[in-house]
Amino acid sequence: MTEAEMRDGDYQQQGYLNRDFRFFHINDRRKIEFSYHYHDFDKIILFLHGSARYMIEGREYELKPYDFILVNRYDIHKAVVDFAENYERIIIYINHDFLKRYQDEKYCLTDCFEEARSRKTYVVRFPAAVSADLYDDLQTIEKDIAHEEEHYAGSLLTRTDLIRFLIRLNEACQQEKFAFHPEARYNHKIIDIIEYIMAHLGDDLSIDEIADRFYISKYHMMRIFKADTGYSIHQYITEKRILKARMLILGGMPATSASLESGFRDYSSFCRAFRKQLGMLPSDLKTDLA
Repeated sequence: MTEAEMRDGDYQQQGYLNRDFRFFHINDRRKIEFSYHYHDFDKIILFLHGSARYMIEGREYELKPYDFILVNRYDIHKAVVDFAENYERIIIYINHDFLKRYQDEKYCLTDCFEEARSRKTYVVRFPAAVSADLYDDLQTIEKDIAHEEEHYAGSLLTRTDLIRFLIRLNEACQQEKFAFHPEARYNHKIIDIIEYIMAHLGDDLSIDEIADRFYISKYHMMRIFKADTGYSIHQYITEKRILKARMLILGGMPATSASLESGFRDYSSFCRAFRKQLGMLPSDLKTDLA
């Protein structure tokens, strides 16, 4: 398998990416029930055709052709698709460290994802001419992949054209500020709760305390949170804490300190939760200081 793949029908939802990037162009009518999930990599989707909605961290977007969806790593998301017509999209999985390699004091290829997160909107709708140029770039990458074995340094050409596309996408996100304005449906209370949780992962977060803080019945809160995110509040907090701890450990922090920093008060409980969620122990991670 080459470093960047495109094989129709070979799209799999995975928790991890073992290469710098993967590329998919999918056009089908398979009746797939997508479930809420997250990835350990960043993801770019260009929606081309069909009837679909996209749910990301409590927000719901009605997609239009040539919408770009920017999914930050660890963001909980899923697609809801009406398969009465073809669902066509281009998807790129991108290793976060690969993006971070291309940066200086003025730019980084993660800027578009940071922009989406800071603006609290994940769907980007560019003017037609900008979308057409970016789509052309993606078609070039697709052709590169199809002929990698025929061309001199074919995989390098694919990588070069991908980087060119990422530069132009980031530039468009910087220049077309109104592109980040597609309407999203969401429950303001749930978004406020999510933002509170993310800002206080290291604190004690009980369901009773959260319900009291937001003046809402805890049973009603639990019901609507599950409906809007696909996760129970307890599951959401635990998974976000594990992901925070993982990033801290990979950054060189001792596992015991990372567990406390992420809100776990008992190290053995932290290890059990870590292994259940990630399939490994904290000690199995290779840190930046190794």
